[in-house]
Amino acid sequence: MWKTIKYNLIILLVLLVLVEGILWFFPVPDPYENAKKNMFFPPIGNMYIESQFDPNLQLEFAAEEGLLGFESYKQKTKFTVNNIGFRGEELKMPKPANEYRIFAIGGSSTESLYIDDEDVWTKVLENDLNQVAYQNKTVKVYNAGKSGDNIQDHISMLVHRIIHLQPDEIIVFCGINDVTRLLLDKNPLKLNVIKNEKKETSFTQMLGMFLYEFQIPRRLYYVFKNEESDLETISITSSYKKKVKKTQARPVVNQLPETDYGNYTNKIKSLIGICQANNIKLIFATQVVSWDTNDETLKNWHWMTSRGGVRYNAERLQQKVDSINAITIQEAASFEIPVFRTDSIIPKTSDYLYDDCHFNPEGSKKMGNELATFMKALNK
Repeated sequence: MWKTIKYNLIILLVLLVLVEGILWFFPVPDPYENAKKNMFFPPIGNMYIESQFDPNLQLEFAAEEGLLGFESYKQKTKFTVNNIGFRGEELKMPKPANEYRIFAIGGSSTESLYIDDEDVWTKVLENDLNQVAYQNKTVKVYNAGKSGDNIQDHISMLVHRIIHLQPDEIIVFCGINDVTRLLLDKNPLKLNVIKNEKKETSFTQMLGMFLYEFQIPRRLYYVFKNEESDLETISITSSYKKKVKKTQARPVVNQLPETDYGNYTNKIKSLIGICQANNIKLIFATQVVSWDTNDETLKNWHWMTSRGGVRYNAERLQQKVDSINAITIQEAASFEIPVFRTDSIIPKTSDYLYDDCHFNPEGSKKMGNELATFMKALNK
């Protein structure tokens, strides 16, 4: 009997090694990657910016079948990042004399992960402005959007990643992530509330980090990870149907947390002050969100009403977004900063949006074209 058990264990071990070797040709990310970096390397170089792309990154994304407005996307879309870490062409330093340099800062609606390089609204804007020799120079628009970023992140992006790159104009497209942070973030000022105590790593944690060096345990992790992390995960092939299903399974909560808009207001003023001090033109774009849409098809693709394990009333969430947009408009008017009213210019229909706030290819093109028209009118 012992020989049989020993024989079976050897076979099992060989099979595991064989499967592990095969899976390394189709790797999945290490869920402990960030923890390992923080454990063994000092957190320098990324202290003030929570998220950024690595330079010269090249990715391919695919839209799931039935995603609104992606019928023409039969192949995988290209998502490329330049030598500085932004979507757009190579950025040259020092800036060429004939270049007019624009940066777009925002969250996922700016980043536009599932939109091809040629269709993303920042590229459409660049092409449109170059048709009329905007500012009598060659326009380059760089996309500094990053999923999940809010007003605090936008300031960090501007100050630490963009100012030194000699921008002529900045477009800030913000709103929905600020609503989320205002509702859920208990520490919006990013105060250091964690005591600086040396923490010992447990045997279980060390074992987990060791096991996640292998592909089989990594796949088991992703199979059993919790639902909330699923909602926040960005996949190579979009998985919005799955996110929608999980959201719709939750009961609706009508009572929203109290909201203090003071931090957002101050950050808007900070962005204005930074640009004015550096003689940079600034345009704000309000956030378009479809939580009050009459398009029933689009309503069926809402998933972002679910936050922090709770599904909130969509119409009441929309009121929060409207309040954020109103603050942006009011503060911009105080300093004579132009505002592109995305929320009223882009129709809240499935012709232009595929979920709560993200542009489909047609919406991305409309955003780029309409913003170009707005900017050209400002300079007449």
